[in-house]
Amino acid sequence: MSRSTATAAAADVPAKFRAPGIERRKRLLAAARQLLGKHELDEISLADVARAARIPKGSAYHYYGDIMQLYVQLMAELGDEMLEDARRPIRIGAHADWTQVVSALVRRGAQYFSRDRAARQLIISMKTPPELKMRDRQSDRRIAQLFEAHIERQFELPQRPERTAIFFRAIEIADLMFTLSMLQHGSITAEMTEEAIRAVTGYLRAHFPATLRRRGQH
Repeated sequence: MSRSTATAAAADVPAKFRAPGIERRKRLLAAARQLLGKHELDEISLADVARAARIPKGSAYHYYGDIMQLYVQLMAELGDEMLEDARRPIRIGAHADWTQVVSALVRRGAQYFSRDRAARQLIISMKTPPELKMRDRQSDRRIAQLFEAHIERQFELPQRPERTAIFFRAIEIADLMFTLSMLQHGSITAEMTEEAIRAVTGYLRAHFPATLRRRGQH
């Protein structure tokens, strides 16, 4: 390929998808996450993020039309992180029942939010805009599938109509309890984490037997 042809081909690729554009977007996302760790979600502008990332404001607006577009991409990254966190194996005792898997997963979610203020603001804050809440539902559906798989990996989980939808609603119940804890206490307390476990377990018990056969046992 001649130099002129290569130059023309490069010109056809949107700037935000070239290597420098990818690097700048990473810097903007990292800066937004850092700012969310110190300031309220609705106090941050895209200009603030550009300043923190040491990127010209005009360039920031080239990559993201507004702060909401940046938050949407940051939420997608957080969703991937939560998915990886949820994938970690759950180890329970030989005589434990399936509710111990539920308890471990709910506590894991609470721990994730507790250590990441940006995630708390974008996902379980009362200030979270509806657009972001809808994006989070997409991540919750993937997490619900993992939630279901964790239990099925160790127990004989019976089939139910819309079984994955049941686990999705269980995830939403946990998120609601976390949001209430943030509203009432400014953090996810140990007491509200246990309340989330009771709420999720109670809901799932309405759909599945209280006792499930452990896989490998006859």
